Amino acid sequence: MIWNIFFMFGGVAAMMIGMKVMGNALEQVAGKGMKKLLGKVTTNRFAGVGVGLAVTSIIQSSTATTVMLVGFVNIGLMTLVQATNVIMGANIGTTVTAHIVSLSSIGEIEVGAIAAMIGCIGILMSMLIKNEKVENIGNILAGLGLIFVGLEFISAYAQAIMFVGGDKTQPHVWVQAIFQGDHFPLLLILIGIVLTALVHSSSTITSLMVVLAGIEVLSFENALFLALGSNIGTCLTSIMSSAGTHVNAKRTAIVHLLFNTFGCLLFIAPLWIWKTQVRNLFASISTDVGQQIAIFHTLFNVITTAILLPFSPAVVKLACLIIPEKKAEDDEKFKFAFIDERLLSTPPVAVGNTKNEIIRMSEFAKENVSLAVEMLTSEVDNTEKLRANEELINHFNKEISAYLTKLLGKELSEEDDKKVGSYYHVVSDIERIGDYAENIMEYAHKLRKEELALSEEAKQELKELVNTFNSLYESSILAFESRSLEKLADVDKYEDEIDNVSKELENKHIERLKEGLCTAEIGSVYLQTISHLERIADHITNVAFSIRHYSHN
Repeated sequence: MIWNIFFMFGGVAAMMIGMKVMGNALEQVAGKGMKKLLGKVTTNRFAGVGVGLAVTSIIQSSTATTVMLVGFVNIGLMTLVQATNVIMGANIGTTVTAHIVSLSSIGEIEVGAIAAMIGCIGILMSMLIKNEKVENIGNILAGLGLIFVGLEFISAYAQAIMFVGGDKTQPHVWVQAIFQGDHFPLLLILIGIVLTALVHSSSTITSLMVVLAGIEVLSFENALFLALGSNIGTCLTSIMSSAGTHVNAKRTAIVHLLFNTFGCLLFIAPLWIWKTQVRNLFASISTDVGQQIAIFHTLFNVITTAILLPFSPAVVKLACLIIPEKKAEDDEKFKFAFIDERLLSTPPVAVGNTKNEIIRMSEFAKENVSLAVEMLTSEVDNTEKLRANEELINHFNKEISAYLTKLLGKELSEEDDKKVGSYYHVVSDIERIGDYAENIMEYAHKLRKEELALSEEAKQELKELVNTFNSLYESSILAFESRSLEKLADVDKYEDEIDNVSKELENKHIERLKEGLCTAEIGSVYLQTISHLERIADHITNVAFSIRHYSHN
């Protein structure tokens, strides 16, 4: 009995690993498509439901989708109403796994055996063919095979454990009492909640129910109420993940809980009162109890979505009442706009959003260059604004670098791995731009302290140089954002222009010195400022040319 129990739990582990491997590989294959899907989420309710269904079908986990949504809402990429619609679709998408599991056999065809063989082929593909796409497809097949191998173990050893001598006609007394008895629905729902909360996956619990029902251990009626409980239990992970987030992110997790709880309450009474009619209805659809449970799970989420979708604004309002608005936090300025720890569960999305955060960081650096030069060429004092921006740049340098380190620990595609590696250097280049801008500000302070000023001609020359830098910046960021190697020609053109203009300005300055139109102190500041602007141009050019590490014509 002990060995049988060990083997059965080994089967559960194999099935869960198979789901994870298949989901990760599907995510790698569909990473770009998934980012596009999430980018198309609008206020259209049906579009949101469709996106939630598609994304969850890819990553095989409504919990992962909801945790990701908490991250999106937390950084403001998605509104609470949009996230609500996606959550509804995610609940439908998560039922795909149960349908896969229910197909262990079709007539005399052993689907499980075929899937196991396909899994073996997948392993060989990923081991022998060194191509990223082929490896991912191989891992999808391997994960699928592992799911069915795990199911076979669970089925075989559960039967040996739960029936006297493995005979299905003689279940142990405890099996009849626990799995086949006429239990009170709320008890079964509570058990479903607890089990799902423990394994953090409603797909796993539903799949186990499909297997146990298939070997006649679990009754159909009890399985339905366990399924209702599993839908509530899966919300607990997203609630825990929302700890320490913005108010709307917490509300997203609460919306998920409210939606699944309302759905459960809608179904309890009808399933309990008309359980015989419900049993007969599903028996007419399929003779396989496992498939009946999978079909019920899908219908439950489809019907709940259809009923509650028109009331999604009301659900959002209720979530807002449960989680009231709080006063603005003092460190709000240090919050990321595009990245969040929860996005690390979907690396392709996290990598894309990190690029956006880096671009945002670069805007602070660009602004500081303009603010610093303005202090040299006018009487305006931008010290407070410039230092606030520099504080942000340093903060983002530290935090984005830490985030990139975490990303490198995830399973990345070859292209994303190169991107993350290059982003370290990009962040460093932008941080150096901020440092040079701060140095130029100090030069302005020095001149004002000594009651000195640049000549009008020198001021005009610096303004023109900064205008050229702004053109270089725009071309560089455009190339970085679009990954366009063709746009690097514009970057080269503007960098050459800055180099040429810098040399020309240095020569003009030497002429002014010879004519006695400029002092040594002012001349030193002027030349160092030009030198700094030239180095700033080099760093922003590095940002643009970083795309050569992972882009192709």
